[in-house]
Amino acid sequence: MTKPARTLGKTLPRPSGRHAVGRVTLRLVDWSRSDPWVPEQPYRELMVSLWYPSTGGGRPARYLRQGAAASLEWIDGLDVTDVGLHTDEGAAVPRGEKRPVLLFSPDFATPRDLCTTLVEDLASHGYLVVTIDHTYETAVDFPTGRITERRADRARIPARVEDVRTVLAKLTSLAEGRMPGDGHLPPGLGEILDLNRLGVFGHGAGGGTAAEAMYRDNRLRAGVVLDGEFLPPMPGHDLDRPVLLFGSEGANRAHTTDPAAGSFWARHRGWKRDLQLVGTTTLSFTDREPLLPHDPAELGTTAPGKVVTATRTHLRAFFDLHLRERPTRLFDGALSRCPEVRFIR
Repeated sequence: MTKPARTLGKTLPRPSGRHAVGRVTLRLVDWSRSDPWVPEQPYRELMVSLWYPSTGGGRPARYLRQGAAASLEWIDGLDVTDVGLHTDEGAAVPRGEKRPVLLFSPDFATPRDLCTTLVEDLASHGYLVVTIDHTYETAVDFPTGRITERRADRARIPARVEDVRTVLAKLTSLAEGRMPGDGHLPPGLGEILDLNRLGVFGHGAGGGTAAEAMYRDNRLRAGVVLDGEFLPPMPGHDLDRPVLLFGSEGANRAHTTDPAAGSFWARHRGWKRDLQLVGTTTLSFTDREPLLPHDPAELGTTAPGKVVTATRTHLRAFFDLHLRERPTRLFDGALSRCPEVRFIR
């Protein structure tokens, strides 16, 4: 018997930055390639959200959309569509300062909004974050009400990398004053994009996507791999730009234990760190950590507040260091103020 839906009655953790957060959602179409999961479709169609520092206004943003929420098996009757955010849809854009841009790729079968706790925080600290749904690897809600169901039984990382490159091309169009897709944008959004300060991060298969995208596109200056699933490095694709591996204790995908991560680590010739968040599982990097009752069997033993704080702090410090040249000692070794993070190397 299906359990009756019930609202969690919760709000995601408040962002720690000084900026209000705005969001817009766009449908993007890449007419240069057919869909990798539906070959008879002669174009690739994506939904993305742009999260940015704002000056307020707009209307309260919704959390998961209907199709995305229904596709998550672990919801088990919970209504997460009414979860409160700290973001306004279509809020005004502050003028005068260009913002570094980060792209986010979610795990397989996971909607782009399920790491909103991390994304809102980055936007509140002055980043513009673009979250990407990889169509047919997860259910996707399109503006007309159409929902594309998941067809894939695994992540196809090369296709995901092309999705990232499509988004980069559309952002270039936006920065040049052209409308990149279907949607409504607040005035001045394209003007704040700093495409000379591009970063990428991802979770699970999205972590592997982030790493592979950095191999394929040298515009991406820095990347974070959250519990990433790696492809074997391609011959001649040694990477020399900064990468942070940040894993859960449960998945244990450190470069010292996971052969694919070890191969990536050995070939990487630039700044690199490998950290582990103790008492966690791979779900701890998602909004499931702060939203649902804490179950140590599913989320590990570390308290949700400590997990959220440690993840946000290290993610932001990494991009601040490499995209904003803001010094930090956070990656010099284990720090007593963050005992939840194990410094592997």
